[in-house]
Amino acid sequence: MVKLIAFLKRKPGVSREEFARRWVREHTKLSTKLPGLRGYRINIATSRQPGGTGVEPIYDGTAELWWDDVEAMEAAFATELGRRAGEDADQFAEVRIHLYTTEHTIMPGPR
Repeated sequence: MVKLIAFLKRKPGVSREEFARRWVREHTKLSTKLPGLRGYRINIATSRQPGGTGVEPIYDGTAELWWDDVEAMEAAFATELGRRAGEDADQFAEVRIHLYTTEHTIMPGPR
């Protein structure tokens, strides 16, 4: 299993609320249909962040997406739907950084 972690920063002029709404309610209408997608989580940055980290967090949110392997993930992004999903994300995100990972669960989170 491979997990992609995406780090997103909203475009200038896009409010936190609009960014979250656009990503969670609209973008997912495309992204949840990516071929072979096994799991999907979106994490939106809260307005309260640790002291000393600046007024704005570096990223406004992250996404976690799971596939069986890197090849399946890259094949999903290479489809027409994958290209459209990327173009859609570019409408509200100025930065999209993808990190391919393998997950090591040390302590399971709440369900």
